[in-house]
Amino acid sequence: MQLEYFGFQREPFGATPDTRYLFPSHTHREALASLKYSFQSNRGFTAMIAPPGMGKTTLLFRFLEDIRETARSVFLFNISADCEPRDFLGYILRDMGIVPGQSSSEMHQQLSTAVVKENQAGRKFVVVIDEAQNLSEAVMERVRLLSNFETARGKLMQIVLSGQPQLSDKLMQASLIQLRQRISTICRIDPLSADETVSYINYRLTQAGYEGDQLFAKDALTLISKAGQGTPRIINTLCFNSLSLCRALNSKQVERSMVSEVIADLNLPMSSGEPIFTHADAAVEQPREPENGSQPHSSLNRWGLASGLLLVICTLGLFGIIEHRTHQPRTSGDEHSLGQGAEPASVPGQAGASTGVATSTEPDPNAPFEIAVAPNQTIQEIAVQYLGAFNPQSLHQIQVLNPELKDPNFIVVGQNLWLPGPPPTSAAKNTRPPTDARILP
Repeated sequence: MQLEYFGFQREPFGATPDTRYLFPSHTHREALASLKYSFQSNRGFTAMIAPPGMGKTTLLFRFLEDIRETARSVFLFNISADCEPRDFLGYILRDMGIVPGQSSSEMHQQLSTAVVKENQAGRKFVVVIDEAQNLSEAVMERVRLLSNFETARGKLMQIVLSGQPQLSDKLMQASLIQLRQRISTICRIDPLSADETVSYINYRLTQAGYEGDQLFAKDALTLISKAGQGTPRIINTLCFNSLSLCRALNSKQVERSMVSEVIADLNLPMSSGEPIFTHADAAVEQPREPENGSQPHSSLNRWGLASGLLLVICTLGLFGIIEHRTHQPRTSGDEHSLGQGAEPASVPGQAGASTGVATSTEPDPNAPFEIAVAPNQTIQEIAVQYLGAFNPQSLHQIQVLNPELKDPNFIVVGQNLWLPGPPPTSAAKNTRPPTDARILP
């Protein structure tokens, strides 16, 4: 559906390793160059370390494609931790089309014969082990013994160990010191920077044959860069789902609100482990309505009615607060809230007022009150501290009282925020210094 609608020739953000989409970030280029150099130099062992989702498998496929004409390769993926050394040899032989023998010694001889045959034909023999952090120490020791296939002129077998950061920890174990000493090259892949993330998205769109206008709005790309944390797999998921929502809304550009909805659905965490965008935020940042009478995206169907009902309840509940704040009397000491040059409202019942109705001058305990944002404080922490909870209703109340607060994720130290009353009175809720909270009279 996306291909025809957006004019793609192929899916730009697929979930399978496709070497056509290998983005040449600086660490991806360095890792590929290291693999090739180690292969050409007959170094024997090479290790590649990267976090999950960084494109290790895609890069390995690209490496094998580049050496296809001069090497016979075996690719082993995600071997289970309970794999035995004998089973490991069997995997290599089966990948070569050889029926494994009955004993380990017989299989070892079969592999030796096959390696020598490839060498006589002028081809190198390469074994690539992906997700190698799962290998047991016994299998790791068998991998080390494979490096004994050599002649006076060089190694007959090149071995690439690829895995997550746990592989580096495993190789540092004292029991694997002999294997670690034989690894001549270790390359790493780092997360993409914010600029590389934008280039990565545009690169994949180009590889997919897209030739239209800017498909992702600038602020949408910024949000994807933040939520993707430089991991291609997460970025692909965000882009694919954002395009699906964009198609459902009959739009031709992915906007920030669409990415926000996708992040809420996926419940992506920030580096601190907290969600970067929740459905509370999605309720405030309302998605666009579909055009031409088309059906909205499934997530909009799910949240549309609930969000609408929530907004109605919040609006009715806040009507008295909003109206009260509009007519709330202020004194000259509150000019910081009114702005320079603003005239304080007249107070009914005071001397000089036009009305003769006597009104109490006691402050309303339910009046909105003002605080100043403290260092490292978030909207969520403020809502919990002063309102007792952080939820869609409390967030909506804060935004109604602070219409200039366009993005709740961005507040600065010293910024003044109005909160719905009554102000907290218990020490458990009001732990801030008295100067940080200014109660309206």
